[in-house]
Amino acid sequence: MTIGYVGGWTSKAGVLVREGGSSKPVPQSVKVKQMLALVGNDPLALNTAKMNEQRLYKNFKGFDPETVTVKQLGNVSAFLRDRGLISDVTALTLLNAGDKFDRFGVQKNPDEKFNALEYFATQLDNIQNNNLKGNKYANHLIPEYKKAIYVLQNLKTYGMGNGTAVPNTKGVNGKA
Repeated sequence: MTIGYVGGWTSKAGVLVREGGSSKPVPQSVKVKQMLALVGNDPLALNTAKMNEQRLYKNFKGFDPETVTVKQLGNVSAFLRDRGLISDVTALTLLNAGDKFDRFGVQKNPDEKFNALEYFATQLDNIQNNNLKGNKYANHLIPEYKKAIYVLQNLKTYGMGNGTAVPNTKGVNGKA
């Protein structure tokens, strides 16, 4: 057993970060990578065609869920919910992301960046472990956490794309 000061490490969004001037996050753990691989992706979790109709590409250009703040994630969830792109429950799940709360339930450091995909993968792993221990409420949370991961993955893909393509209204022209 260790007594006393053992190092300058703190946990930020499930990642160990060295305290001090050079705070480089530790790369994703093998467990997080496994969880994200098990969850996979669902390209139909977010209706990108509807997003194109509403011309939302400029709002999500360059979106990266691996470096997002709690405040940004809350704004994104409200924005998507208001446009009917995600359900209220998924929006609430995204809105409540983060692991630092004060005693009143208010999030601390809402402008601090964290890896949202890693956060949801870690939470999903914890929920599944609780489910194995007999917590049946966890059965209801698993699909929503997976959906949150899918939405973040789809937003990243959508934001990294080239924007909307102008549909061809003239039909196909060409010589055979």
